[in-house]
Amino acid sequence: MRHLFLLLGFTLQGIATAFAQLNLAGIVTDEKEHPLAGVTIIIQGTTNGTTSQANGRFTLQTTSELPLIITVSSIGYQRKEVQVRGSNFRRIQVKLVEETVITDELVRAASRVPEDIQKTSVTIERLDNRSFSQSPAFSPFDALQNVKGVDLITQSLTFKSVNLRGFGSNNNARFVQLNDGMDNRSPGLGFGFGNVAGIPDLDVESIELVPGASSALYGPDAEQGLMLTNSKNPFTYQGLSVQLKEGVNNVGKPDFGPKAFGDLAIRYARQLGDRFAFKVNIQRFMGTDFIADDYSDRQTRSRPGFFATDRNQGGIAIGVGYIPNNNPDNNFQYDGVNVYGDEVGGNGSSYIFPSNYANVLLQNKLVTRTGYTELELLGNNGKVVNNRVNLSLHYKLTDDIEASIGWNYGSGNFMRTANFREYFPDYQRHQIKAEVRGENFFLRAYTTQQMAEAWNLGQTALAINTNWKSLAQWAAEFGQAYVENKVTVGQSRLTADRGRFLPGTNRFDAARDAFATTYDTDTIPGYRGARGTRFRDNSALWHYEGMYNFKELIGVADIVVGASVRHYALNTGGTLVSLKPDSSEYTINEYGAYIQASKELSVGDKLLVKPTLAVRYDKNQYLTGGLSPRASAVASLGSHNFRASWQMAFHNPTPGQLFSVPIVGRSGEVGGLAPTLETAGLLSKPAYLESDVADFSAGRITEAQLQARAFTPGSFKTEKLRTWEIGYKTLIQNKVSIDAYYFHSKYTDFITAQNVYQPNTGQIADLSKEAYRIVQVNLNSLSDIIVDGWGAGMEYSLGRNFMLTGNYAHQVGLITLRDAQENLVNDNAGVPIIKRKMSKPEVAQRGRNYFNTPENRYTVGLNNPHITDHIGATLTYRWTDRVWWEQGITAGDVWLPAWSSLDAQVSYKLPAYKTVVKVGGTNLLNKYYAQGYGLAQIGGMYYISLTFDELMR
Repeated sequence: MRHLFLLLGFTLQGIATAFAQLNLAGIVTDEKEHPLAGVTIIIQGTTNGTTSQANGRFTLQTTSELPLIITVSSIGYQRKEVQVRGSNFRRIQVKLVEETVITDELVRAASRVPEDIQKTSVTIERLDNRSFSQSPAFSPFDALQNVKGVDLITQSLTFKSVNLRGFGSNNNARFVQLNDGMDNRSPGLGFGFGNVAGIPDLDVESIELVPGASSALYGPDAEQGLMLTNSKNPFTYQGLSVQLKEGVNNVGKPDFGPKAFGDLAIRYARQLGDRFAFKVNIQRFMGTDFIADDYSDRQTRSRPGFFATDRNQGGIAIGVGYIPNNNPDNNFQYDGVNVYGDEVGGNGSSYIFPSNYANVLLQNKLVTRTGYTELELLGNNGKVVNNRVNLSLHYKLTDDIEASIGWNYGSGNFMRTANFREYFPDYQRHQIKAEVRGENFFLRAYTTQQMAEAWNLGQTALAINTNWKSLAQWAAEFGQAYVENKVTVGQSRLTADRGRFLPGTNRFDAARDAFATTYDTDTIPGYRGARGTRFRDNSALWHYEGMYNFKELIGVADIVVGASVRHYALNTGGTLVSLKPDSSEYTINEYGAYIQASKELSVGDKLLVKPTLAVRYDKNQYLTGGLSPRASAVASLGSHNFRASWQMAFHNPTPGQLFSVPIVGRSGEVGGLAPTLETAGLLSKPAYLESDVADFSAGRITEAQLQARAFTPGSFKTEKLRTWEIGYKTLIQNKVSIDAYYFHSKYTDFITAQNVYQPNTGQIADLSKEAYRIVQVNLNSLSDIIVDGWGAGMEYSLGRNFMLTGNYAHQVGLITLRDAQENLVNDNAGVPIIKRKMSKPEVAQRGRNYFNTPENRYTVGLNNPHITDHIGATLTYRWTDRVWWEQGITAGDVWLPAWSSLDAQVSYKLPAYKTVVKVGGTNLLNKYYAQGYGLAQIGGMYYISLTFDELMR
């Protein structure tokens, strides 16, 4: 009897174990029954998944009960859902059908829950492994440059900022980049550094891009859009992957190029047992940056007579009238774009000879000092390095719930452009995240710990010049040589430059390093009490967030709720933003919560309508909180999907826009809060907007009228946006995919930085003596700003795996200009400026608006991933319209010319070695172009890569 009970116990235990742990097994093939490797198999409703092996077979353990459904997907094939029953769970057979036009992708970014990309109610773009492998772009992040409406502005080879829907910026704070849910921004500077510390390339599974306001679900900083980069789960993507890229850039640069670069990436992931998996990623890039070497005479409104005007219409601007003189030998005011320390109007870099000067040829004449080029100042021949590492541990609490902890690290050097070019010699960032995620919820906590120190090239060049020889002494020697020796401007400069610190010498290096390594709050012994030019942003962010989808509990509608809390701890030592009155650092607390409801409704037999309502509330401790509602809907009639949305959003100022105060004696940015303005001295002495000073200098207003227009800041507010959009997606006969949209956005309380002139003594007479400082004040514009745009993208299957793609985007920025008293502002001809393009010269004449966005851009491509069983290729042509670019205190105002780029790649697959060889390049014709004024000119990048991947995706 005892043995019978034991036998019964073992039998019951075995039955229980069988129910507790199912071992699914099967094979995946194509239509010709060839095995498919690297196919993703996931149990529907769970995070439990795996991939098929080289022979197409797969196994998957689960505690889910039969029957169940598995989702089977692979790049280039139609996704398939297969029902698993007790009769087939050990011999599942899946046959995938190849498709050229991919239309059945799932996305999360649009609504925070999985949905068919064809049926989202807002515009969304998705890039995946297929996009990355077929793109000629150097990296997954760079592949964004081919997405419709995206302006990828290159600051440095490793730092590119994403811009869309107007107000292009080198440092875009109105756009949110999330890496696995973690904010990519610099906590103190308030914007993302592109991919400097992003996910290593081999670990990127997909990138989802939502153009337009996304604040209803992602908070106020997603005012212009959201980018969600997803990494590969180690349970699903296992094994070893290695990628090596070698190439050259800077081709055709006289006395400089070409320069070699290399990029090595390694990924390893493994599952240990039933529940545990880990992954490790390492990537290192080494090369030479594209160099900012535009030495042409800078175009800026600081130049006398910069705008060409019509005197018969009150001096209204009809274009740019300034003709650059690029020869410093005969140009008194030579100011090279990428030459620093020679700025027109810069304190200490230009000198105006007095009206009673001994020689009439120099009376009231402005002369600039001799500056230093970017290469001379950097002294590193443009070398750039970038390291990215991540490590994560994953544990399945159940088939449906996965816990993970991860560490992301990024480091390297790069350039960025604000008012001047700034060099970050040793950037480092750590992000640590803990997360528990299920199909219907997630809980996430992470921290960003940053060490970012940089120095200002323009201020450093000026400081070197000034501490070698004072401006007054230099000008006296220049004038003496010019008058007495009757020599040219260039020869006079050489005379005044005798004994100057020459780049590459020990004296120059010592002076540069003294300023570049000393904080701008500290004086340097032995340098006449001058301050350094270095600033730091060693700030930190703590973020806590959760979301729950009640779709399983509430049958009436899908309800999603979520909330987040974040804390910024600024650590700049007063070098980047001011300190509190008690000399402590500022901190910023923010919180927000949202709810979203959606329901799919059937209207008749064929029409499906899915309306969605969402609203979010966010509060920054220094500003009034606000709501971000969104109402959207998508109507699907067969393969035709019509979408519409209306949203409100707002944008919080960055820490710099709140707290920045320039160092005494220097120009710089001033935050918009009243205590900050008081600390900056803008409330103790009068200051005047640049446009008003221009009117006074031209005699359009009197001194009394100028005094009446003295800058009087109001309360600093959040920026508001209202936008609506309509769109259409369809797939025609499984050959043509079309996606089109139109949007209309209106900004109020727009946050902008405007130049103000503050006389040194408070007297207006100082303005004519250049005895003033220029600072940029962050304020809320009272003008009405409208951005209208539309775009369309198409994929057309030509047969035999050939795909023709194309997209086009158009947008314009309009402004109704108002002054500080909310009165309409007239142009110089006396006509009110109402809904005019911000690029119009008569509008730009009244002040900068920083729209900085081309009206038109398009991309055309032809690709075939399977020309043969081993060969694939892509050819892409990109064109971007000219753009009116306005930037900073000293940067300039200019029409950047239109540019184009021809990109291509050819890949060859070596299945026996699980390796793909890829030869490619961007800007193959090597036509150098700049995407912003003062930025590096972008030339060709030519590369060859070898990618070993056990999954052979």
